[in-house]
Amino acid sequence: MKNLSATLGMALLSVTTALAQKPTIEFNARGIVALSDGDMAASASVDGKLLKQVGVKDALTVYPLPIKQGQEVGSSPVPNSAFGWTRNATITSDGRYAYVIESRAQTTDSLKSVKSIAELPAGSTMYIVDISNLAKPTARKVPVGKNPTAVDMLGSNLLITSEETGKELRLFEIGAGGLPTRNVPIALNLQNARATDVTWHPDGEFVAITVEETKEIWLFKAKRNAQNKIATFEPFGTPAKITGKPGPGAFTPDGTLFIVSDLKDGSAASELTAIQFNTTAEDPKTAEHKVLGSTAVGIGAESFSISPDGTTIVTANKNASAQPWEGNVGKATLSLLTLAKDGKMAKVADYDLDGIAPESVIFDKTGDNVAVSLYEYFDYGNRNGGIEFFKVTKGGTPALTKQLAKISAPKGCYTVKIIP
Repeated sequence: MKNLSATLGMALLSVTTALAQKPTIEFNARGIVALSDGDMAASASVDGKLLKQVGVKDALTVYPLPIKQGQEVGSSPVPNSAFGWTRNATITSDGRYAYVIESRAQTTDSLKSVKSIAELPAGSTMYIVDISNLAKPTARKVPVGKNPTAVDMLGSNLLITSEETGKELRLFEIGAGGLPTRNVPIALNLQNARATDVTWHPDGEFVAITVEETKEIWLFKAKRNAQNKIATFEPFGTPAKITGKPGPGAFTPDGTLFIVSDLKDGSAASELTAIQFNTTAEDPKTAEHKVLGSTAVGIGAESFSISPDGTTIVTANKNASAQPWEGNVGKATLSLLTLAKDGKMAKVADYDLDGIAPESVIFDKTGDNVAVSLYEYFDYGNRNGGIEFFKVTKGGTPALTKQLAKISAPKGCYTVKIIP
């Protein structure tokens, strides 16, 4: 009996050791900036009921890494809106400043429901948040036009698209203290359509601009003045076109491919589409851009991230997780895909998430881990959001493994950005 007990004890210890994980967060970065839309439930995008909690407002929160129990985190009451997807924030390469556009303004306490996004207060502001002290972020603001839709930054040049007629694109040159030194409004001459996304090409000479209503992605080239500063942008070739509803896009790190999320009609599976822009044509008018192909992921893939080596993509899929709880809700997922140099994508696997509406996913600096935002959880009582983490297995058989620890975030956490 003694030997049997010893044997069973060793077996139990072996199993316990095999199942054990350290409750630490692995993510190679100085920190994470998170935006929370505190005045709207995730299901409001379906039924218009905001389901507000008393005292809960929009916020920008800074999480230093590695994070420890009881560690102070910085927060600033920065108005923002989840209707801006995750294209409403960008961070300087030195990690000192975050720029947040107010896609829609903070709602009043008396507003309980809306029939459409048009009933939400119009946005018009960009918040410049000094995050050099991670524990004490401070914000200033500048006007940027009606209902800004996307922001992206490369070097000292920051671009914003908005619904302001004749000024659909704005170039801000950022100087000392993170403040704009130039403000250049640029007309895109759109007819009954909106520029809903803007993305810098890594070379700093081209940008991709998405026009949602026409389902087009345009390539524009910078035109410089005598001082070698960007004066405007001009179309470069005919636009690439997708079949459904274009969402956010991103260039691969080497700039050879542009990947865009096709959100379809909201009930069908989203697709990722690969586009090859011709940036070397001698005549911009005749440059042809190729749509290389598409790969299905989950429903409502409003965010994706490309690994630093350009070989792997992770998408965040809302599926039916944001449905009103009176009905039937679904399981949100992450999709893992491989990406080849020729633009071919292959889905490896889907991974279940416990939370609601994962609207943002990011790789860390090394590509060894990913972080994903969760708007809420299926919890009654306090409706907090969160940030969950997965370890990336690289190589011939890539995979994601959920980390044990996560970060509890304010309600409505929907955008996460890496502080390098």
